Amino acid sequence: MRIGVLSDTHRKLDLARKALKDIGKLDLLLHAGDHYQDALTLGKEFNVPVKAVVGNCDFFSNKPSEEVLQLGKYKLLLTHGHQYGVKRGLQNIYYRGLETGVDIIVFGHTHTPVHIIHEGMHILNPGSIGLPRGNSGPSYALITIEPELAIVIKEIGK
Repeated sequence: MRIGVLSDTHRKLDLARKALKDIGKLDLLLHAGDHYQDALTLGKEFNVPVKAVVGNCDFFSNKPSEEVLQLGKYKLLLTHGHQYGVKRGLQNIYYRGLETGVDIIVFGHTHTPVHIIHEGMHILNPGSIGLPRGNSGPSYALITIEPELAIVIKEIGK
């Protein structure tokens, strides 16, 4: 199973399209918020199923702010992260992962890529494809599940 992961596209879809072309065939596209509609647009264009959540910039949306997904033998929490204060640290989102019993947390909001493994739980932010911050460029992630779990963060153009 190949899963593309985007976040914080902010209606800037040209690089997202490039990333999805570079990735190739996907079984699922995850979008960790800001802008929910971008995920639906990309899913339709690339003919791939989408799971997305709303972020702090998805005003007036009644779509989910988090989803728990079963992906093969792994359980994943998809959220934007703003409600867990991820700009101040990952402790709250980690505890939410414990509450939901997940193996992987995918979040956005900070616009900076990170992948850490803490006590066996993968915590992944693909960064922002639309408005990267810090020293990172536009980035996305690829999760491969089965036979083994592999997570790679990639910058566009690198």
